[in-house]
Amino acid sequence: MNSIDRSLEKINYVKLLGFLFAFILITLALITMLILPNIKRYRVAKSKYNQAFVHKTRVQAVLDQREEELKKLLSANRKIFDSFGHKFSQKEFEVFANKFFSKTVLKEVKQFTHKKEFKVYELNVTSSLKTPVNFYKFLDGLNHYQNIIQADFPIDLKSNNEIIHSTFKIKVYGLIPESK
Repeated sequence: MNSIDRSLEKINYVKLLGFLFAFILITLALITMLILPNIKRYRVAKSKYNQAFVHKTRVQAVLDQREEELKKLLSANRKIFDSFGHKFSQKEFEVFANKFFSKTVLKEVKQFTHKKEFKVYELNVTSSLKTPVNFYKFLDGLNHYQNIIQADFPIDLKSNNEIIHSTFKIKVYGLIPESK
């Protein structure tokens, strides 16, 4: 028995090269048919993703800018928003008006809905005042009142040498509570 291995001497190199060539051809064919189309789809998807990402980044920047503007507006106009939420009370308004007028009578004329978001009370105010300066102070004071109030024309001022009688309409705006 011979202990030397002679199996490598029996290798047919031509057959080996043929099998190697066939293996390389089959591998290249599989790569061409399976992997290359996926690479092409990947590039198309990556391009679409990059376009969408750029668009999203632009939209996000605009959204962030608008949110910052909204925060500034909300903080700057906090009193107005609170005024819309405050419920109007005729007694509170009469106390406020009596600071400027010697006598105030408040009569509700009508109540209607404005644009389905706001409730508007139209009130007829009859008052007596000593000087017209108090009337202008009252109009200025409406800007700082706890409700949104608009003084409407015509404003009728009549004097009897001692007291000025005034009659005018005001509109009080408030939000309609949302029904759930």
